[in-house]
Amino acid sequence: MKFGKLLLIILICCSSKKIIAQEKVDHQKMNYFTNPKPNSILYNDTLYKGSNQYFQLFYRTHDIVLINLYQRHQSNKIWGNVLGIAGTLTTTIGVIMATAHNNNTSNNTAGWITAGSGLACSIFGAYLIQAGQKNLAMAVALFNQKYNKTTVGIGVSGSSAGFVVNF
Repeated sequence: MKFGKLLLIILICCSSKKIIAQEKVDHQKMNYFTNPKPNSILYNDTLYKGSNQYFQLFYRTHDIVLINLYQRHQSNKIWGNVLGIAGTLTTTIGVIMATAHNNNTSNNTAGWITAGSGLACSIFGAYLIQAGQKNLAMAVALFNQKYNKTTVGIGVSGSSAGFVVNF
């Protein structure tokens, strides 16, 4: 009976998420890859990683909306990491306080409250990091919508004419 329930739970979990081995790369657009560390953007055969490279990529457009999304990504990422580290430390301290081998119930209660607060802080930090990734994905989608247009040009030289299509 227990094995059947466990198998059912595993099947539900496996079938509820689409698993993809590779992400599709469109060479004419900016592509965002949500790697755990660091996030990556592929644009014009160049791989951009980290805030310095994102800064150059988005600020050269002089688009206020793109810059705002990038800045919100940076802010969420920084505060998410700070809260995650602080929450981990607070949870550790709280568990140590709560499981100390003294029979002081007020110390145990304060320890569990501290551990719970640290856990909540860590969860909120993870949420902020996820929100930062969403902001960066929105910036990439907006960039593709605004700046990736097909252009057609006709060139004429002294002895020939040419037709150019840029995607």
